[in-house]
Amino acid sequence: MRIVTAFFLAAAVTGGTAFAQEGAAPLEDGGYIRIGGGATFVNGWEQSFARNPDTVVCLAIGCNPDSQTLDFKSGWAGTAAIGFDYADGIRTELEYRYTQSEVSTQRLFEGGFEVSNAAPDENVSGHFLMSNFYFDFYTKSAVTPYIGGGVGGAFIENERGMRDAALAYQGRAGLSVSMGDGWSTDVEYLFVRTKRLVFGPNTEDFTPAGPFELNISGDRYQSSSVMLFLRKRL
Repeated sequence: MRIVTAFFLAAAVTGGTAFAQEGAAPLEDGGYIRIGGGATFVNGWEQSFARNPDTVVCLAIGCNPDSQTLDFKSGWAGTAAIGFDYADGIRTELEYRYTQSEVSTQRLFEGGFEVSNAAPDENVSGHFLMSNFYFDFYTKSAVTPYIGGGVGGAFIENERGMRDAALAYQGRAGLSVSMGDGWSTDVEYLFVRTKRLVFGPNTEDFTPAGPFELNISGDRYQSSSVMLFLRKRL
């Protein structure tokens, strides 16, 4: 959280200076590519389990949990994108991003009572294909603040290896520093959120057919990331 706060303070100071100056856009439009990586921070999940009550094989209290909460350690993200700069303060982009975060705590509940609290050696990963747009605020300096957003698809794998696809959308803000010859470095904060995830048959009122068939529903995938990019105009 301190990293994100510091980022926004730097963006606000530089952005305020940028609006006070006359804009200086690139001379012509053109394509670009960029690659990057950084740290990602996934929000905790609260999820419900569905099993077929007619096929329960364990009658002991605690062996049939009906919900769980997951907390995550800070993870990492890697991304690659191809875009087009219209030289009038607008950019569009197609981006692929991969994220991975380790589960720090898994708490299982049955009938509202906690029956397990563990630190499993499991990861949650995400594949994102996003269509993005940006607004650049050009200055007379080498530093260009920008904001943007995007929409696309997410493919999330949970700690059990189960997968679900969902609509995703994101907002982002950053600072671009020109290094000459068409090269620049972007420092960026982004927030991404998906629709609700359902691991198992894609319906929340599904009744599993057997005791080992499980449906997990609940939270969305939400994360904040601080990223560093290298961008090159084509």
